[in-house]
Amino acid sequence: MFISMKGISWVKHGIIADVLRCWNMDCNVSKKEERWKIVPACIWWSIWIERNKRCFEGTRNNIQNLKMSCLGLFYFWCEQKLLAQIVDICDVLNFL
Repeated sequence: MFISMKGISWVKHGIIADVLRCWNMDCNVSKKEERWKIVPACIWWSIWIERNKRCFEGTRNNIQNLKMSCLGLFYFWCEQKLLAQIVDICDVLNFL
């Protein structure tokens, strides 16, 4: 999802440090694009929460809900605003 938004090709690395190094390779980042540096943390946090729900609460989300959760978390971390309604998704997409 984020990879297609950023317009890059992705090859899976074996080590997390390599993933982070690859993600932040673009040194000529504008102030507006500075927020892209938190995307890996946002993805990992969302997956960690989903993992805990599956292991400890016995619930699971489908992949679309997981993506929306990750996108909502990214928006919250950048703008400090919660997504209250589905209409707010348009705000998030305009934000990106």
